[in-house]
Amino acid sequence: MRGYLEQNQFYKRQRNFRIKIYLYFLAIFLVLIGIFYIIFFSPIFKVRGFKISGQNRLSNDSVLKILEPLVLNSWLLDFLGKENLLTWSRQDLNLSGTSVLSAKIHRDWIRQVVLIDIKERIPLGIWCGKTESCYWLDEDGIAFEEAPETEGSLILIVYDNSAKSAALGEKVVEERFSKNLTDILKAISKMSIPVKKSTFDKTLQELHIATYEGPDLFFSIRFNPELNLASLRSLKEKGTLGGMQYIDLRIENKIFYKL
Repeated sequence: MRGYLEQNQFYKRQRNFRIKIYLYFLAIFLVLIGIFYIIFFSPIFKVRGFKISGQNRLSNDSVLKILEPLVLNSWLLDFLGKENLLTWSRQDLNLSGTSVLSAKIHRDWIRQVVLIDIKERIPLGIWCGKTESCYWLDEDGIAFEEAPETEGSLILIVYDNSAKSAALGEKVVEERFSKNLTDILKAISKMSIPVKKSTFDKTLQELHIATYEGPDLFFSIRFNPELNLASLRSLKEKGTLGGMQYIDLRIENKIFYKL
């Protein structure tokens, strides 16, 4: 009789233990369901607005269109969606190939607003490949966005005659020559020289600029063009450019021209 009672108590304790285990797992499951609901469906983490600052050319919608696919770069973040505050946590966005140079993202948890402070790329001109698309070129010499192939002198367009032009998000010339190229293009724009057509020879690393009612200009980007540009600027200020056929600035610190 005593053995039967002990066995009965053992089974009873075992049953109670299983019930506790079931209740424990049920509690964990309910907690997880609650967390899931709070994160994904409750209004606690819902984005109530985006406040974007720093843009000049870009609209708010354009900025969000650029940043959204860079932020939602995993299945979990994609599932959360752009309307969830938890989604907007990344700061190391790869912005190459976009019109945005930098973006700082902050979250106002109280007002449930995403604050985005951006810096736009400044377009220097348009770079067109021989067989590829045309891209906007920024002041760092990076092709950052597809651009239309336009005509006229309002926008500086450079035609690259090489078989393979630079890809979107990359520098259009070698890193060591990039600043020399952009310095030349900036100087031409600042001097308001009306450009008819610009072509770049990647083999020679030379730039040929044909102007309206003025001389053809020849540059090499293999060296710092500062002194050569100063000479060109001096000729323009004297008003002598109109009577020249060409000006050759392909040799460092020297200028050659033909009347």
